[in-house]
Order: sequence, then structure tokens, then C-alpha cells
Amino acid sequence: MANYQNPSPDKRLEVLYRQTYNTLGAIDATGLTQDNLVGNVQKTSNSRLLATNPPKGILAGSVVAVTGAGSIGPCVSDSSTAHDTAVGIAVNDAVGNPYESASAVASGKCVYAHGTGTVIRTSLYEMVTPGNATIAYVAGDTVFASSNGLLSKYATTKVDGSNLGQIVFTNVGANATPIGIILDPPASGNGYYMTVQLKI
Repeated sequence: MANYQNPSPDKRLEVLYRQTYNTLGAIDATGLTQDNLVGNVQKTSNSRLLATNPPKGILAGSVVAVTGAGSIGPCVSDSSTAHDTAVGIAVNDAVGNPYESASAVASGKCVYAHGTGTVIRTSLYEMVTPGNATIAYVAGDTVFASSNGLLSKYATTKVDGSNLGQIVFTNVGANATPIGIILDPPASGNGYYMTVQLKI
């Protein structure tokens, strides 16, 4: 595939190589209203997320999923099976951008990138586990969707029916869809952006 100029005006994501942009599913209500500042320890401790003062709704660089018949929304849940429906990475914030029309609201669509071979760079990913332990990423790590819909090297699953834990993929089987493989982990030399080749 040819190298594409980044179509996303949202600084959290750059699409380096793409296979497909999809807008088939209609965006669900949560895709426009989810609060990206209030929530669990992972969300409130994520300085990469909070520093951008994110709007409500799906954010560029987050994982999106099938949420119903003909519906696409954020890949967020505490369910052990919800993340089997992940389909791609959102290209733009769902609420649009300042001084521009709110395209997701106007169109009712959420543009997402997918397809094996698609390569993205994003500054949006989980920085800590639910227990607030720092996550260290290395090249070759498989990334999944966290319960916040952000990339994480750990897959989220229910471990006892009530407590949410971080379990590596080899222990969760079909409970999490591998989103991609890290080609270049976040570091000071790359502005703490993570480069990922998608598997979905």
C-alpha cells in the first residue's frame, strides 16, 4: 500500500499505511456521549489522555466495535466477551473539531481504519493497569482493547464474575480480539507515540 498523508486532524492519531476506511455502521449514542475524563483508575490516571482535554464521544486512536445491528460504537465494557466485536481504530474524534462541522453528528457515521497491514501511530493508549501499575510496552507486544476502549498490552476480562482484572491474552482465550502488533513502542525519542500494525 502507498503511504498516505494523515487524514485525521486529531493529533492523537496518524495513519501511516491503510487498507480500508469503513463507515458502514451508524454511530451509536454512546459514541457521541461517553465521558473520557471521568471513570476508572486507568482513565483518571492516564496523563496522555487527560493532557489533551478530550471531548466526549469516541476519540481518534481508540478502538471501535459492533454494538448492535448496523451500529458502531466505542469498544468499552467490563464484559469478558464484549471485546470480541472490535472492528478497527477510530480515525477522528466523533464530535468533530473546533471551527469545523461535527461530521459524526451530521453524518451519523464513525470512520474507522481496519485491515491487516494498516499501520497507525497514536498517542492514545492505556498507561496503567486497573491496579494503577505502569504498563511498559515493547516492540512485538500484541495489543487489545481495554475496558476504556484504548489500546493495551493486556486484555480485559472478568476473572471471578465480579472483579475486573488484567490477564495476558494466553489466559483469556477468545475473550479478547488482538487489535495489532506494536512495531515501535512509545518512547521519548518518538514523542511517546505507539506505532501499531493492525490485525483486524
